[in-house]
This record gives sequence, structure tokens and C-alpha cells, in this order.
Amino acid sequence: MSRLKEGIIGPTLILFIICFFIAFLLAFTHSVTAPIIEAAKKSAVDEVSFPGMPDSSEFTELDTESLPQGVAEAFVTENKSYFVFKVVTKGYGGPVTYFIGLDGKGNYTGIKMGENTETPGLGSKVADQEYLSKYLGQRDPYEIDAVTGVTLTTNSLRAALNLSNETFEAIKGE
Repeated sequence: MSRLKEGIIGPTLILFIICFFIAFLLAFTHSVTAPIIEAAKKSAVDEVSFPGMPDSSEFTELDTESLPQGVAEAFVTENKSYFVFKVVTKGYGGPVTYFIGLDGKGNYTGIKMGENTETPGLGSKVADQEYLSKYLGQRDPYEIDAVTGVTLTTNSLRAALNLSNETFEAIKGE
């Protein structure tokens, strides 16, 4: 037995057993948590509720591969009277997620800033409903003045709104 500990086989065998045990625990943890994580994921239509927005059961999810880059999720009602997009653009602090609702004419009906790493109290001013409500009923994101001091975050919002316009036109034209 002492010969086994002194040679190369003993420590290798012990290391193999430890690694095997840890891999087993990781696989077990993944198998237990994966269904829970998947069930907890919400789609864009489940995360937001905009004025005039139909129930989430009325939406169909679209394949985003044919849509502009940056559109993470796209949903449309069967009669194309309402659209919801989850768009990710680059802000000052990194990626910024926006949820954007459009009516059948392409007017913004709701905008919500989701996950972001913008500067609290400064860049997050763009997320204020008071500011975002200025865009409602509009089609051109440049008709509204930027928030002073947060140009990059405002540009991120405008890029998201432009992506939603492009996506709307692509879907509506089909």
C-alpha cells in the first residue's frame, strides 16, 4: 500500500476519483436545475404589458434568423395588428435590452428598458417612463430630444427603435 502512495499511480488514481466524483455532482446539478431554469425563462410578450397589447396567447413567435441582427425575439399577432420585439443594442455600460411594442401601423405603443449595465441615476434616466412615453404614437425615434448627458444610452434606445422599425417593415412586407 505504501508503494502505491509513493509511485505515480496512487496520486493519479486519487485525482481521477476526485474528478469523477465532481463531474458526477455537476451533471446531477445540471439535470436538476435545467428544467427549472427553462421554465423560469419568459418571452418578451410575457415580460411586458403595453396599452392596447393583446393577451400573450394571441402572439406567434417569429424566427429571428431572417430578421436584423440585434433582434433577440419577435412576436406578432395573426392579423399583424400588434408586434412585440426584444432588441439588444450597445449602450454606454454594455448591452442594453429593450422591449418595444408596435401597432399595425408601426407606431410605438410601449417601450421598456430591460437588462442593462448603464450608470445608475444617469444612463438609467432613459428608462424613465416619463421619457419613454414621449415616443408613444411616434414612428421616428429622432423626433424626440435626447436626454442631456446620456447620449450613448439615448443612441442605444434610438438604435433599438430603428431595429424595431426595420423588423416591422420586414414582417409587414411579407
